[in-house]
Amino acid sequence: MTAPRGGGQTDTLLTDGRVLIAGANISPNASFAGLYNPPVLAPPPALFSLSGDGEGQGAIWDAITGLVPSPVMPAVAGEILSMYTSGLRDGSVIPPQVSIGGNLAQILYFGDAPGWPGFFQVNFRVPNGIAPGSAVPVRLTYLGRPSNEATIAVQ
Repeated sequence: MTAPRGGGQTDTLLTDGRVLIAGANISPNASFAGLYNPPVLAPPPALFSLSGDGEGQGAIWDAITGLVPSPVMPAVAGEILSMYTSGLRDGSVIPPQVSIGGNLAQILYFGDAPGWPGFFQVNFRVPNGIAPGSAVPVRLTYLGRPSNEATIAVQ
């Protein structure tokens, strides 16, 4: 902002990474709103895969058993899965979105990955209504930026 402000403003992080700033000017009965465009927007998140190339079977595991959903032991609706990712913001209160087979999953936790500085953990519940398959697409979207697509087996 180019002019002094009187305080009491709110700063709202928008899904595209810009910040909406709104509040009061120093002059009486005046208000303002402005958009801040950070010089570097958040990079898109990245999903990890078992092959290491970001494609195919995702490095996504059952939060209880620690096993990766596979055609032999597919994920089922209601199950809680976990994954590590990059590209989230430290301390953010804006949750990512996880889509499995085109259906949004409920996010149960997102934050720093324990023991892995610079990486983030996301725990989510497998939603109902997913068409079963051995390679169901999974994508994470954060601040309007979609990740690469990985896959998991779903029953």
